[in-house]
Amino acid sequence: MRLGRSITTIGATAALVAGGLAVSTPALADTTEDGFTLDAPTSRVVDPNSSITVTGSGCGSAQSPAQVRVALTNDNEASTQSSYVTTTAGADGSWTATLDLSTAVAEVGGDPNVDPWYIIAQCVSYNESLSGVAGEQIILDGTSFDGSYIIHGDVAGQQSFEITASGLTPGETVTNTLIREADADSADAAPVATIGTGTVDQDGNFNGTFPAPSVPDGTYVLRLAGSRYGEGGDSVSLVTVSGGVYSNTARNDNRDGDTTITDNNKTNTGTGTNTSATVAATVPAKASGKELAKTGGAGLTLSILAAGLLASGAVILRARRRA
Repeated sequence: MRLGRSITTIGATAALVAGGLAVSTPALADTTEDGFTLDAPTSRVVDPNSSITVTGSGCGSAQSPAQVRVALTNDNEASTQSSYVTTTAGADGSWTATLDLSTAVAEVGGDPNVDPWYIIAQCVSYNESLSGVAGEQIILDGTSFDGSYIIHGDVAGQQSFEITASGLTPGETVTNTLIREADADSADAAPVATIGTGTVDQDGNFNGTFPAPSVPDGTYVLRLAGSRYGEGGDSVSLVTVSGGVYSNTARNDNRDGDTTITDNNKTNTGTGTNTSATVAATVPAKASGKELAKTGGAGLTLSILAAGLLASGAVILRARRRA
């Protein structure tokens, strides 16, 4: 996913810094003032125990060949960075490089769960003139997200939501909301009501029980989102409110892409005192198309994979954090 906006660019530096990339100003951009470009990775959410391949352009030419150095840093001044890998740019100035993140994170010495983290790159010509340093923010996250919810009770004003999730970032805040079904395709949809919020424990788990909010009769989607970068999901089944009473309804979703369609002939087996449904979600960084700010303060929002209702009556949110 390529981001359309960049932060303040870095001017070209005059000398090579031994063992690292030369940086002259405290901000990173995906394209530097001299036209050197680092493309955003396909998925911004990357397992810190894996490797990452990045591409770019604007480094040298057939008449003036050059190389690119790529490294990892956890501050936007790039004052601390991993050892760089070097690749030779093509005759058209394009380049590709792969960086081993497990080694790079260990060299930088930061906590993968604490943002920001950046991939940085610099073009070095054979006469050792340097481009500015280009940077793109990534999220280091190697766990898979799962979650579930249950609607308890069958009397208006006396129902509650029990919501559990795993694979989140320890210490982040989880917010659970209701979104109108008609707005559920939008990652920026305004919620009709907040069900409840809570803090993820040290193992990456969330568990909370909240009173069902009072909302107009209608059909909704339950949305769970973490504060770090918006990881979470939307319910596959629909949450229906009729006469003030919550229940689940099978959802038929035929959207293109990586979707899961649960058999619509499967029906809810709740007894009226314990109503449940199945939900699923994409990884926000993979599917949203929203910009991730390079300051580390803004989060990615999420888009929904699939819809359906399982006969088992267990609500499950599923998402993979990496591509």
